Amino acid sequence: MLSDILPHLEEVKKVGKRYTARCPVHEDKTPSLSLTEKDGVVLIHCFGCQANGIEVTKKLRLSPGLLFRDQKKGNRVSMEALELAKEDVFFIDLYEQKKARQERITINELRRYRLAQQRVKLLNIA
Repeated sequence: MLSDILPHLEEVKKVGKRYTARCPVHEDKTPSLSLTEKDGVVLIHCFGCQANGIEVTKKLRLSPGLLFRDQKKGNRVSMEALELAKEDVFFIDLYEQKKARQERITINELRRYRLAQQRVKLLNIA
């Protein structure tokens, strides 16, 4: 989970409920990586290079399974399921950031958000 990932990053700072750090995926001079843990899922997004949690864990040579609670339970999530969940978790994070900034949300974005939530729930990772 998040506590397993943070020690591998540089310039980690807590900002409210989130953390920021330098992104390992690109030459990051100032922290542009946002990390948070919500409902058993670690959400990661780089505002510099647009990297997501799967890309960050791979660059750090960590298991992408650390992004999901099932890794801790001992129930392995297949790599295929992780790949399918990657896009959904990323979209959920982006949608919630947009909502927090009070930006306009289209009906298609709302539908996609709800679908992503359902898929993640079905995979039992949230």
